[in-house]
Amino acid sequence: HPVRRSRNSALQLSRTRVVEALMLARLLLAAIRITVEPRPAYIEQSATSQFVNFDLIVESSTDEPLVLRKFVDGNGSRPSIRTVDVAEIPAKGTVLLFNPFHQFDRDLDLHAMKFDLKFSSKDGERRFDANVTVEPRPHVTKAPLILPLKGAMIVYDGHDFYAHHRRWDYTIPMLRQLGFKTNFMRYSYDFVPVNADGAMSAGDAQKNENWFGFGREIRAAADGVVAALVDDQPADRRFDPSSIAEHGTMRVFGNYVVIDHGNGEFGLYGHIRQSSARVKVGQRVKCGDVVAAIGASGSSMFPHLHFELQTGVGTDSEGLPSSFRDFVRVQGAKRVSVRSGIVESGEIIESTR
Repeated sequence: HPVRRSRNSALQLSRTRVVEALMLARLLLAAIRITVEPRPAYIEQSATSQFVNFDLIVESSTDEPLVLRKFVDGNGSRPSIRTVDVAEIPAKGTVLLFNPFHQFDRDLDLHAMKFDLKFSSKDGERRFDANVTVEPRPHVTKAPLILPLKGAMIVYDGHDFYAHHRRWDYTIPMLRQLGFKTNFMRYSYDFVPVNADGAMSAGDAQKNENWFGFGREIRAAADGVVAALVDDQPADRRFDPSSIAEHGTMRVFGNYVVIDHGNGEFGLYGHIRQSSARVKVGQRVKCGDVVAAIGASGSSMFPHLHFELQTGVGTDSEGLPSSFRDFVRVQGAKRVSVRSGIVESGEIIESTR
């Protein structure tokens, strides 16, 4: 029965090709590995929006560089809006992608986010797909925080999608070699005191004393115990990155106080003035107690307070969202009272406590 044998052979060949295609598909999927950091990913809520702050770590096991296909498949013009600023993965390399879908309406029931990433070789001959699902969850700050400064201040830089605190790529080899492993400042703020006109300084801005906040008292944002302290570094704005190799990654903050606020929340108060600390390690402090003064030590361009919540004492911790109570937003002649909420880059705020 030659016809039957021919049909059987064709069927067997077809099945073989299907199996080979499935095996190839599995290999192509296995070539790309995506992990999500941090875990869990938190949802941070403002009065109008909710924000999701996490990273996609993409690892390739291929022997050639890969490109995100969206950046290649153009329309003869600009191929895409570069919300993702990394378009290529090196051969057997790793890249970090900041979550580009970072803001949603406050009323949306945000349950899961599925990412399908499509890559190809540079010549377009080989294509690779990978996906991951993220299930973010709301976060509520456990410690009842107040703003760590009195008087009017500007949130010079917060942790929105464009802020330098957010855009910390700890997978860069140079940072890895220095010992950075996470985005410890994922939810950080730079607070700068301002005058009635909203100005941060007057006169020569290169002189610390011409900044309205230089020497301003820093207070504990909540009750806690002092867990770490350094205050012997000069506030001269002459940070030497090479000093990290000798003194450790916390050197970026120059002088600092870390307070354990309980429930796994540690407040870091960075760039404080030399010899300004009024507390000691192990000392218990109350909300509002003065702990130090604003300086410009460490990696600081000008006098300001770097404040953040994190999961531990050092830079191997992960950042945590922080919500403050009893403050006002100064919007020109208008003052908006806030009982509890987050603050954002560019806002001028003032504590009422």
